[in-house]
Amino acid sequence: MADHIELCRNVWFATLKVPADLRPQLGRTKFKQTLQTTDRRRAVELAKPVVALWKAQLRQLQGEPGAVKTEALRWRATLEELKKAGDHDTAEAMEMLVTDKAEEVEQEKGTAEAQAFASLALGYSTPSTLHYDAWVASIQYLVPKARDQYKADVRRLVDRFDTLEAMTPGALAQWAEQLKANPKAPVSPGSLKRMVSCWRSYWRYLQADKVKAVPKGVDPFAEIELPSKKAKGKRAQREQQDHWLPFDPAAVPKLAQAAKDKGDDKLADLIALGAYTGARIEELCSLKWRDVKADSFSIVDSKTHAGLREVPLHPALQPLMKALKEEATDDYVIGGLTFNKYDDRSNAIGKRFGRLKAAMGHGPLFVFHSLRKTLVTLLEDAGVSENLAADIVGHEKPRITYGLYSGGATLKTKAEAIRRVRYPAKVGRAAEW
Repeated sequence: MADHIELCRNVWFATLKVPADLRPQLGRTKFKQTLQTTDRRRAVELAKPVVALWKAQLRQLQGEPGAVKTEALRWRATLEELKKAGDHDTAEAMEMLVTDKAEEVEQEKGTAEAQAFASLALGYSTPSTLHYDAWVASIQYLVPKARDQYKADVRRLVDRFDTLEAMTPGALAQWAEQLKANPKAPVSPGSLKRMVSCWRSYWRYLQADKVKAVPKGVDPFAEIELPSKKAKGKRAQREQQDHWLPFDPAAVPKLAQAAKDKGDDKLADLIALGAYTGARIEELCSLKWRDVKADSFSIVDSKTHAGLREVPLHPALQPLMKALKEEATDDYVIGGLTFNKYDDRSNAIGKRFGRLKAAMGHGPLFVFHSLRKTLVTLLEDAGVSENLAADIVGHEKPRITYGLYSGGATLKTKAEAIRRVRYPAKVGRAAEW
């Protein structure tokens, strides 16, 4: 019975038990149909599509989505196996059964659904998700965050286009324009560029896997209008950061106070630390007490080599650091934050900062990095040289001689420079200065 066949009067029958909860609807306890053969091996093969049809019917009665599509793919797999084995007679007979089933689908779900079923079952079209899981397995070398982004972008593509054949240059270009023009959630040029890169990764995988619907040398994404290539790597990152705007110094105390008013003391403390150190949000959120001294702290994990540095503690931060130490419940200066699945402690609090600054009327060009720009601006206004400011905030040296040969300013020199920074009002729990 494991093959869903049984012998009756020397003839093999296909059989399948009906689940007890569906028996009242079907008026039977099992399906049974003659296979018109006395050969057991042949009966096993003939039973497969028949049983697949019954199982699909049961799934439909149970309300499982995609049952018709799943059934079509099973027919397709069986047909491909028969053709590969050279059993063309059985394959031809099965194709007739597919036609019969398509007529049933048409009566139940309409012509479009029936055509889609027949096209999938007979191999005329290829589901866009058919090789998705195998592709996902092929990108395990990516870091988790990048891998999840790739999966999400390609999932968006295959959810939009049911078949690979539907991914024509015109259809893809039109969809891309719709994504950009979506009034509720428009896709930015940069995001679209990233998406197309992920989609091409999937397409190249299919080409390498010799999927018939994806011929080599064809790029269906070629007609999508993308932003022109201006910069790559570190240069691109610098250009993006150059677009962030510094907060007006008067806005910084208000941001910290607004966070405190909302009961978000951790965010208020983080704003104060960012305002007086210029450190990146991920640097501050990963800062541990073991790396803090009486008058400075060390950044031991940074995006860049220049970011590895000793940061002087502004005198205004002394009472805040003392309070944070007394309240500490873990190894971190900003305690109690949780890691996301990418081992990032700054993600959740960074989003809270984004919502806070937006509620206060600051647009998309103002981010936590803007506090860094504010500090650099205040240092410049106080007459601090560009190279010294770079040593404090962890920028690459703007002058090649200093960048190549200087070991960096001393802590004493950096401390004297940072003391010149003043805000027009008290920033959170930092002292007035």
